[in-house]
Amino acid sequence: MRSLSPQTHHQAGVDVAAVFIAAGLLPRAGTVALFASRVDELDSAPLDDLLRRRGLTRALPRMEGNELVFVVVDSDAAIHDLPRDRLGIPTPAAGPVMSLAACDLVVVPGLAFDRHGGRLGYGRGFYDRALVGVEDDRVVGVLEEAQWVKQVPLETHDRRLARLASPAGLVRCSAAVPDAAASADKGVDDG
Repeated sequence: MRSLSPQTHHQAGVDVAAVFIAAGLLPRAGTVALFASRVDELDSAPLDDLLRRRGLTRALPRMEGNELVFVVVDSDAAIHDLPRDRLGIPTPAAGPVMSLAACDLVVVPGLAFDRHGGRLGYGRGFYDRALVGVEDDRVVGVLEEAQWVKQVPLETHDRRLARLASPAGLVRCSAAVPDAAASADKGVDDG
């Protein structure tokens, strides 16, 4: 994803925000857990702007020790106005902590996704742990088209996502993981 330009990441964010509108993914009221994007991933600012315009409460992640917690941010604060953490990611400095199970919608980033809901994160399981107890219909993974892969290798603790939003639209994921040999025989593509 580092090979993509900031403009490409931004346009993907704009397109994914449009998918959220078209697919009716946004709650009418309540709290949406969102992420603040890294420089080399889908820009979450367009979705953040949409949530703020609709008056939805936003909760953004912050590391506390070895856990990811979600902090409610001020309704006037745009993601790009937040202070940056040591990795340069906009992060809320303070605010009430909210459980993801109490959020009406949870938007999840990742490095790679497959069409069966497999998600490859950054390797520490922060989102997998944070998503425990959150119903599938309240979670949406977001990605750029370049992030589709044939199959994400999953471990027992990895959480599959039932819905993925990319600039091309919403994908409802199947629960079954294809057998590698059967997928090769059927010509399953990389997406």
